[in-house]
Amino acid sequence: MTQIYKINHLEFNSSKSQFCLSYNDGIITYNTNNFKERYNSNNLGNIFLAKIVHELNIVIFVGSDNNELYNNRKIVIYDLINQKIIYSTPFQNKITSLKIVNKYVIIGFQTELKIFSLEKKDNLIPIKEISLPESELYEVWYKSFDLLSIVKIFLVYLFEDEICFSSFIGNEWNLDKKIDIKSPTPKIQNFFYIDKLNQIFIPDEKASYIYGINTNNGKQKIRLYRGNNPGIITSMTLLNKNYIAINNLNIAIHIYDINEGSNKLNISNLFGSFIYGNYISSFMTINYYDLIMENEGEFYEYDFQKKGAILNSEEDGTELSIIAYNGNAYKLKINFFKKEYDIILKEKFAEYQINQNEEYNINDSEINIYSSYLSKFDKGKKNENKEKFVVYK
Repeated sequence: MTQIYKINHLEFNSSKSQFCLSYNDGIITYNTNNFKERYNSNNLGNIFLAKIVHELNIVIFVGSDNNELYNNRKIVIYDLINQKIIYSTPFQNKITSLKIVNKYVIIGFQTELKIFSLEKKDNLIPIKEISLPESELYEVWYKSFDLLSIVKIFLVYLFEDEICFSSFIGNEWNLDKKIDIKSPTPKIQNFFYIDKLNQIFIPDEKASYIYGINTNNGKQKIRLYRGNNPGIITSMTLLNKNYIAINNLNIAIHIYDINEGSNKLNISNLFGSFIYGNYISSFMTINYYDLIMENEGEFYEYDFQKKGAILNSEEDGTELSIIAYNGNAYKLKINFFKKEYDIILKEKFAEYQINQNEEYNINDSEINIYSSYLSKFDKGKKNENKEKFVVYK
């Protein structure tokens, strides 16, 4: 197995059939169904993040600040089969994010997005620039309208105290529609879009509540309650049509039943609604304490503590995949009725053999950012479910 010292970034491709690992010396792609390796790049140096181009064996990546050849001001298109650079171009400013949507590449900077066409795999054609005046937080997705042969691109971002929704049509990204709504919470962590629900999910500052907003009209459809302890949401996925699974850093995965037809109110629920407002509490929690064996992925403790995991699931089934920053991937079969799960597959995708004489340092200032959040590595501190009222909207 390749020696992987640092797990920088994990990301699914657009169909979630593959996932990509950016690490200290290159890029590796894997099949999501069995967690087996597909392609491994040659030595590229420290890679900040990489995206698989749809179902192709091509990645677009951004190097880390200390990468001499491919730093964080350069975009590179790389052929994994032929192990060669197809295209690269530098920018003046530091790249903070990278997304691939339909035939477009969206490159994020501190105050703007630059949109490029990827119609040709060996070139990026400039399309549009969009200002992000106050925040680097945004999400982008697309929808195809087959009868009209139209593809619409949708963008959501934060501006002051408003959530701004924009849609674009045509190859030039002409503005089609714009809706601005008041943010349901003063500060937000991130945006998570779930296509089948056509909702954007917005965790508040401590991820106590997660708000589901209809992207067509900006109206709140649902509110999920996670708990009072501060948390960080790293991933969300729709499971078996009626459930949402969210990953709270490296603590737990919470599963919510959003099927309104199966929910029944009782006196406690009505009382809770009167005091706290309508929300849905998780009916099932998968704790990482129980999922991960002792000393499993211990070398990547810092990566796991800082970035948690990404989730994938069967929208019509009961299997949940967890790609964790501890270097292990897990596939669980969920029994919703019994609120139980079985681990049906576990695979180690990252490994590092430690030299006894080797020393490695972690940035203490970065650790302090996460010191207020309960962690799997806080020995003896297990999450307690303090929710007393469960009210379904």
